[in-house]
Amino acid sequence: MNFARTKAFALPLLATLALVGTAAAYADPVLINGNFSGAVNGYTYEPSTVSGWYFSGGTGVQANGSAWGFSNAPGGSGQSAFLQSYNGSINVDKGNPNSFIAQNVGGLNAGQAYTVTFFLEQRPGYGANPVTVSIDGVTETITPPNDDTWTKYSVVFHYDGGSDALNFSVGPGTGTYDNDTGLADVSIAATPEPGTLMLLGTGLLGFAGFARRKFGARNA
Repeated sequence: MNFARTKAFALPLLATLALVGTAAAYADPVLINGNFSGAVNGYTYEPSTVSGWYFSGGTGVQANGSAWGFSNAPGGSGQSAFLQSYNGSINVDKGNPNSFIAQNVGGLNAGQAYTVTFFLEQRPGYGANPVTVSIDGVTETITPPNDDTWTKYSVVFHYDGGSDALNFSVGPGTGTYDNDTGLADVSIAATPEPGTLMLLGTGLLGFAGFARRKFGARNA
């Protein structure tokens, strides 16, 4: 065996594998039940049958075709969540001026970037409540357009080791209690830094070129 040739082959291979390992370190965190599946009877406020999420105030889950009138959910469960906020006295749930849906996300690593993706829709025929998305000190308030369709949104954050609670909230409530915003198909994924992706691509291209030179010349 030619030791010099073996060493020359191994060095770019090891460098490329190291870069692949760096990218693989950006493992996706754990979000439970992002499409809000679970038994509900048409629609249910603060359901106990929908795993993973905590519902407070005028929040809950509705099935496709329910009286809420939302478009069919983009996820595969046939259900979506809703957020309602109202400064009134209809009842304890609907009258709560601050409402939220939350979940503690598992597997977040300090120093990594993540992207939260979700869909919002205003309740057809009514107004929409602005929804504030927050996690680890990052907040963004979004109001979906008045077009009776689900709109996809993304929020990027760098986890610094703080709160791992992903929170969708509305309030304080104003206007009619029929103003609602639907929430569907929530997901979260690791977002490798651009520099890591560039290094990984450079390493793979370098290894491919090295292999072509070595093995191409041998097979010619």
